[in-house]
Amino acid sequence: MVALIQQTFPTLRCTGMVLSLAWLLSGCEPPVSLPPEPRLTSIELLTSGETGTLLLGFEDGDGNFGLNQSDTTDAFCQGCPFHHNVFCEYQEWRDSAWVAVPLDPELGQVPFHYRAPLIAPTGQNKAQRGTITVELEPRYYLTSAYDTLRFAVHIVDRDLQSSDTLLTAAVRKP
Repeated sequence: MVALIQQTFPTLRCTGMVLSLAWLLSGCEPPVSLPPEPRLTSIELLTSGETGTLLLGFEDGDGNFGLNQSDTTDAFCQGCPFHHNVFCEYQEWRDSAWVAVPLDPELGQVPFHYRAPLIAPTGQNKAQRGTITVELEPRYYLTSAYDTLRFAVHIVDRDLQSSDTLLTAAVRKP
């Protein structure tokens, strides 16, 4: 399950001498300027027993991060590389190096890919900032001979622009 909690930046048009004074008194926020590419600003992996939750801070300057349930055609079709917009690569510490572990659905292993919902900003300034909460189900780790894992995560917006990849801290499997 993926939840998207966002804060958008409302703007008011403040012009003229009288409106400038009103702006100073009212606390009018200046427009926020962010690049159009999505950006992960923070990442945290919370674990408790067999459950895991990722908290991802993000920004997007043009407000086009997220997918509607109806986004199932073109680049977002089932089976297409961008059907999802949150990509978590599972890695294990194996013999002195981090190794990306490919997950095979044929073996019952489900890749950690998710669809964060679209929450379209209103107003003139479309900049988004928020937190994506990802519940890693049914459990966040693979059964293997290795005891330490982490995730490499990136997000993709509706223009198929990708963020940089952030890494979680290493955690021990239960």
